[in-house]
Amino acid sequence: MQERYFEATEFENIKDIIYNSAKKYKDNTAFILKHKKDEEIQYENITYKKLLEEVNSLGTKFFDLGYKDKRIAIVGRNRYEWVLSHLANLLGGIVSVPLDKELQIDELESSLKRSKADVVIFDEKYIENIEEIKKRNNTNLKEYICMTKKEGYKDIETLKEEGKKLLNGGNREYVDAKIDSYKMNILLFTSGTTSKSKAVMLSQNNIASNVYAMQLVEKFLDTDVNLAFLPFHHIFGSTAMIVMLACGVATAFPDGLRYVAQNLKEYKVSVFIGVPLLVEAIYKKVEQGIEKKRKTKIVELAKKISNFLLKFKIDIRRKLFKEIIDELGGHLRFVVSGGAPLDRRVAKGFNELGIKLVQGYGLTETSPVISAENDRKVKYGSIGIPMDNVEVEFENKDENGIGELKVKGPNVMLRLL
Repeated sequence: MQERYFEATEFENIKDIIYNSAKKYKDNTAFILKHKKDEEIQYENITYKKLLEEVNSLGTKFFDLGYKDKRIAIVGRNRYEWVLSHLANLLGGIVSVPLDKELQIDELESSLKRSKADVVIFDEKYIENIEEIKKRNNTNLKEYICMTKKEGYKDIETLKEEGKKLLNGGNREYVDAKIDSYKMNILLFTSGTTSKSKAVMLSQNNIASNVYAMQLVEKFLDTDVNLAFLPFHHIFGSTAMIVMLACGVATAFPDGLRYVAQNLKEYKVSVFIGVPLLVEAIYKKVEQGIEKKRKTKIVELAKKISNFLLKFKIDIRRKLFKEIIDELGGHLRFVVSGGAPLDRRVAKGFNELGIKLVQGYGLTETSPVISAENDRKVKYGSIGIPMDNVEVEFENKDENGIGELKVKGPNVMLRLL
């Protein structure tokens, strides 16, 4: 069990988390949207207050369309409309079914069928797959909603506006909806030990308990900016998104893998959550920059001096390595890596530069974090310490102490489908 390093408020469900943030951080930016028109780029800041208003508008229209107690699947890239759809589902108790946008048509159709989704909200980029599935008519789908305006389909913007009118007219059925925190509200597919993906049933309390546990040991600030690179259909990405919202953090959306370095600078990103492949790629770019300037020996010497001073609690890392940190946008202070083991050299390298990096371990079935290094305890190559509200036990250990990890806690799934 981890020591508690930071203060946090525990909530029973995601609806309570979002309402608390809309009150506590109402004027903070929740999401930064980039709009491209011809050669011109404009940025739009969505405040926490506006986010809740838009979620409630969309959710009110969902109820008006008869989606209460239904299942709504979401297929698309990380974008604001994805967030709105997912939160509109959750704050109304509608079962949200995030699906991998990269699935082949047959797999996507199978997931829609197995999840018993009544509605699918899709990104226009994947309209061909959706139209093929619609033509086959082998699923339970009754409605197809596009994230942007598309002829022949309902769209998020129009539904949101119609819902706003209903809300202004006094329709409070959605807003006043009571959430069963312990009932299945999210259905996620995960690859398992067999070739067929497994559907994991999660409640809002599963997620909320994990969000709370992470807040106790990891330092997220309401002045932070996060780059939402991890796909939201993955539990690591979607729970991380809720953590950011719980802490008043601003989230921006990346333009793609090739533009991560540019986006770090563009949005002045201070928090980055990713998988080892990407974290290692970012660090490799840092090393290449140092080599190109022929400063490898100087940097290594500076690290030794800095590490020595740290023993006396004198921290000059961010001043000493300012030029390097500036290459990553100048604001990056905290990196979380998970999903697979990270190269120890990379973990050590980030921390020596003054960018805190922690690793964690989790599963879709545990919402997801089981254990993690924290703001004060880092051991390179380790998966850290169990979360405050999680119990772990090793069973059937061999002579090397390696065995099966058993986990118990409020973050453990309801069951598999």
